Amino acid sequence: MDQETQIIMARVAKVGEMTEAEAHRIVNEIYSDGIVSRGEAETLFRLNETLTATNPEWGSRFREALTDFLITREAPEGWVTDEEADWLLAQVHHDGEHPCLEEIDLLIAVIRKADGVPAKLAHYTLDAIAHRIVEAGKANQMMVERARFALFAGAGDGGLWVSQHEASVLFATNDAISSADNDPSWNDLFARAVGNHLMARAHPEPKSIEDAFAREAWLKDTSVNPGGLFARMGASFFSGNWFASVTYDRKKAEKARMAAAEAATREAEQVTDDESSWVLASVERDGKVSPAEQALIDFLRAEAPGFAEGLASAA
Repeated sequence: MDQETQIIMARVAKVGEMTEAEAHRIVNEIYSDGIVSRGEAETLFRLNETLTATNPEWGSRFREALTDFLITREAPEGWVTDEEADWLLAQVHHDGEHPCLEEIDLLIAVIRKADGVPAKLAHYTLDAIAHRIVEAGKANQMMVERARFALFAGAGDGGLWVSQHEASVLFATNDAISSADNDPSWNDLFARAVGNHLMARAHPEPKSIEDAFAREAWLKDTSVNPGGLFARMGASFFSGNWFASVTYDRKKAEKARMAAAEAATREAEQVTDDESSWVLASVERDGKVSPAEQALIDFLRAEAPGFAEGLASAA
């Protein structure tokens, strides 16, 4: 960086503000040759921490520059190694502080663009989003979309379907905001993500129909019908090892398959007390069904008739 840019950065760091002209100057300087060292990258992180009124262009270029540095300039190209993940987490969790929104958006950009990242990076990203939601006391549309993007990426946590960790984070977050005025998109995301996890966990061999379980199909577009395949699978509950990994009890799993198959052949009906009890047993906290949990039950009944009753029998 030239001396004038260094002076601008020093002043910005001191006063915590940035004019549009200064943002353009720093961005142009950075992009003259890109970020070529971790020292330069760390300087950007520290500068970003000082800003009290982030310039929109700065936030965008901040993400682009650091994502480019991690994904294309550090070997191996396209991948984030364990060591790189540790370095990145040290930057966004500097001095024990939780990441700001610009840093959360950077983490999302990295896990979405990378061919693969360590699970700890994917975990931290979703955890950071959940922390912001709980801290705010409710889930607004923008934070729900960030959670959707983080879940959609899945680069470091099982990839194909929503993992146990991800489902647990969603349940814990929902417990904290269950009575809040959440954006309706939260209930939808919760139902789709947890439903995806439960279906994959209960299926005898989820990789055999990975396209049907792909988190992308379930999470990216709320207008699609991701579970439509399962609405026609009533007879399939009689075969395979459905629910075996849920109960680990052969007799219970067999009972669950029978209950699921029978329910799947019936016409749609009201949610039963047993199904509600299963949700409560799974949550094991507040003793009531939240709007998001009700959305999960309704989603499973609509997309996979019989599955909820199978879970109730397996519990």
